[in-house]
Amino acid sequence: MTTLPAYEPPVDENELLLKWLRRARESQMSHYDMADLLSARERRMGWLATVLTAFVGTAVFASLSLPPASIEMRIFVGLVSVAATLSAALHVFLRYAERAEKHRAAGARYGAVRRRLEAVFAGDADARDGHYLSTIRTELDRLAEDSPNVPPRVFYRTQRMLFADKPRRRDA
Repeated sequence: MTTLPAYEPPVDENELLLKWLRRARESQMSHYDMADLLSARERRMGWLATVLTAFVGTAVFASLSLPPASIEMRIFVGLVSVAATLSAALHVFLRYAERAEKHRAAGARYGAVRRRLEAVFAGDADARDGHYLSTIRTELDRLAEDSPNVPPRVFYRTQRMLFADKPRRRDA
């Protein structure tokens, strides 16, 4: 497991902004990574259910016009039928597509906060309104409460990729 460096609280406003900016970027990217992972699982589970269901349907249709199949073949088709039913049920129960969309939305919201922090840090006068720190803190707090959880394994993998200085497609 990856160990995190010792925490040092920010000593001034710019350091606070940089810490928030880093956390917003890490959160944005980890939510996008989680969305990609869940979308891939959704596709795999969907393909599995489709292939198994098509096989069972074809086997049942073929059995109508052929002589009775052996007991082993009927047991095999029955097991594949159970597997198809189970995979279709899991596909619905695990809600991969819905969960992926929640992570995509959270990533987009963290991205919006990150861009605002970048504008503030860059000295944009419009971004530094009277209470910009409390506004940003409130938004980050709300995002942390409302966003789905990213498992530590995905979060740490995202951090490793971010610190590897490799270009990422959603880093804008």
